[in-house]
Amino acid sequence: MGWLHSVLLLSVFLGCSLVAAQYEEHNFAGQWVTTTKPSHPDEESSNGNSCSKRYNCRESNQQHDCVFEDVSIDRDTYYVCYGHYNHSLNDQKKITFKNSTMRKLPVTFLDSFRQIEELYLSNLQMEEIEPDALTNGINIEKLDMSFNVIRDLPQAAFGNMRSLRQLVLDRNELSNLPDAIFSGKPNLTSLSIANNKLERIDESVTSLESLILSSNKLTSIDLAIFPSLFYGNVSFNLLTKLTISVAVEILDASHNRINTVTGQRNYNLKILYLAHNNLTDTAWLLQFFKLEVLDLSYNELEEITAKHFKHMNYLKELYLSNNRLVKYTQGSSPILSLKVLDVRHNHLLYVEKNQKQFDTLEQLYLDDNSIVTLKLSSTNKLQNLTLSKNDWDCKNLGELLPNVNKSVIGDSDRSCKQEYQLVNDLCCKVSDKPYLDRLIKQISGASLAEKFQRASGRCSVDDTIKSVQNFENFVITQNKRLQTTPQRDAEINQLQVDIQKLTQRSNQFKHAVTSLDVEVENNLRRYRVIKEPLVPSKENLRKVYAHLNNRREFKKQETKNRESDALLKKEEREAAERKNINCKDEVNKLKTNLKQIKLNIKTQETVVKRLEKTVNRNPDTRRITK
Repeated sequence: MGWLHSVLLLSVFLGCSLVAAQYEEHNFAGQWVTTTKPSHPDEESSNGNSCSKRYNCRESNQQHDCVFEDVSIDRDTYYVCYGHYNHSLNDQKKITFKNSTMRKLPVTFLDSFRQIEELYLSNLQMEEIEPDALTNGINIEKLDMSFNVIRDLPQAAFGNMRSLRQLVLDRNELSNLPDAIFSGKPNLTSLSIANNKLERIDESVTSLESLILSSNKLTSIDLAIFPSLFYGNVSFNLLTKLTISVAVEILDASHNRINTVTGQRNYNLKILYLAHNNLTDTAWLLQFFKLEVLDLSYNELEEITAKHFKHMNYLKELYLSNNRLVKYTQGSSPILSLKVLDVRHNHLLYVEKNQKQFDTLEQLYLDDNSIVTLKLSSTNKLQNLTLSKNDWDCKNLGELLPNVNKSVIGDSDRSCKQEYQLVNDLCCKVSDKPYLDRLIKQISGASLAEKFQRASGRCSVDDTIKSVQNFENFVITQNKRLQTTPQRDAEINQLQVDIQKLTQRSNQFKHAVTSLDVEVENNLRRYRVIKEPLVPSKENLRKVYAHLNNRREFKKQETKNRESDALLKKEEREAAERKNINCKDEVNKLKTNLKQIKLNIKTQETVVKRLEKTVNRNPDTRRITK
């Protein structure tokens, strides 16, 4: 009976121990923790020193199978270990950090994780990369070190990374790159070093397909050294000359100082952005006749002629706004593929020779020019048309508007100058001979001094004096002497002061708007939001806000899911603890019963011994028992 109770007690004790062990194992698998002492007595760092700190993966998600959280490494921290002390368990391939600071990238990290294929080290305030920190990154295919403060790269920082396909170094403080930094990278197809301080890049990477160098200080670059380049972005630099490679299909070189474009005949280039530069001609376009989208807005162009576009049979969108165009002529050779034409904010006056071209378009933007007359047939395909802030002739406007659906016109004039009237929300002037009347008006209103200065390009003191003299002679001959008074002079001086103040304020506002536009562009690239063309920056900014709100909602939902998981694990733990307590109570009861059984056995043994003594004292009984 005693043996039976002992076996029962041992079984219950082992069962409770097994439950406790399973609970501890479940807790370890569900969340790895940070330890400040070696988790194994024999564990050492790569330098043979014991680990001062150890960081393990805290979680995983759909994009990463290992997420480090709350890591804190400064430049004076040494002997830090990562992952499990048994390196065979560190088989994660996509690793990132969250809510962490890593002032330097230590060697010990990749000593533990040698199977990494994607490593994300962005937003870590990283300043330094130890020379051999990436030596063991043989399997790394994607490396993102953006949004840090890295100023220099070690000479052979990526020396052993033969599998590297994508490298991101955006938003750092790099001013130069070591020689041959990308040599031995046969698989490197994507390189992004935007928003740094690079002044030049001369190393050829033959396998590169995507190159982003926007917002640096580049003064020159020859894209021909990248023979396989598909997409290039060198916007927001200091380039004055652009050499286009033969393979590139999409190129953004906007916001530079480019006045010269060269390159061999390119059969691949489809999209070219050259807005905000100093281009004065378009003869170079003859080398790139397969363009589909061309943006030349905000340049110094004065004339667009058909001969530079005669072989462009694929061009769909052409942007020429904010130039100095006084002439745009496609004549009898329209670009039949063209669907969008933007010539806003120029000095165009006569555009009637472009009727064939305009009739093929779906979007035509003509506002903020000096256009007097326009011809469109009733079979035009326009879906969007802007006409405001021009010098329309009322008669021509009355003939034009019946050929255009009212819903197509997307703008209007609010107020008109003297001698003009508002017809169908557009300002126009009634005249018998529109162009002649306006020419006479312009000649009579323009001074000879202004004409002379405009013809000579620049004005000097002598030229100004001569111009004033000629102007005075002209006034005398016409018997129109100017009558000046002190009061008028005072008003003129006050107006000049006001104009100067308003000009300064306008320049400040323009500078602020430009800075905001640049920041919007940077955020579009940072959050990978697709930019909408031909819309104000605020619309693109709304898209960024919407993207961030969606991401925040996603994070909130993810947090709720994690809280639910944590609550479920807490309930499981509490249930296990209650079960453990019940087991302990059962064990205590069994121990008490065991003690009672042992006590009963001792009592019985005492009785048996007493009876044996009684038997031994009786000779007859002893003889019978023997």
